Amino acid sequence: MAKSVNYESKDIRTKDGNLKFGHIHDDQTKSSIMLQGQGGLEYITIDQEGATGKYITNRCRGRYQVIAGDAIEKGQPGMWFDAKNSDIIIRTGGRLKLIGENIDLIATGGGNDTGVISLKATEKIKFESKQVDLNGTETCNIFTDGNIQLTANNILKMYGGTMEKLTGAGEKLLNTTAFNTSIKK
Repeated sequence: MAKSVNYESKDIRTKDGNLKFGHIHDDQTKSSIMLQGQGGLEYITIDQEGATGKYITNRCRGRYQVIAGDAIEKGQPGMWFDAKNSDIIIRTGGRLKLIGENIDLIATGGGNDTGVISLKATEKIKFESKQVDLNGTETCNIFTDGNIQLTANNILKMYGGTMEKLTGAGEKLLNTTAFNTSIKK
């Protein structure tokens, strides 16, 4: 395939960087505007057509920092990302940390396919806190192919309108109805 040429492109250069209008990337994508730092690998490009058309790409070999919100009142968003009808993906080869006074993960939707928060780890998911509350308004399941261990160094309380204890063979060992009907939340 022949390489595209843009005869109307403009390139403004100094020894420290350059500003390009109509630049054609190696993948034949045309950039409306490209701001490029010294060395060429640090750049911001607004692409208009081609393989990555309608993209805005920021590239940085070193640390990439965004600092915002100095003049925003507490409780107001200092940064806002809205992907409208698409996904947001953050990927790293290292650790991802979310640090804040409070962190809310909220999934809205209805039915079985939306309104879901999924946590998946290949080794371990750890919850450490002064207090951990799990509240499933319909169901709360804990399942493993291995062992479950409940340990309370002080008091272990279990409440249920009906409680059943079954062995692996399905034998009922304990069936207590109306075990404790005064469950407090």
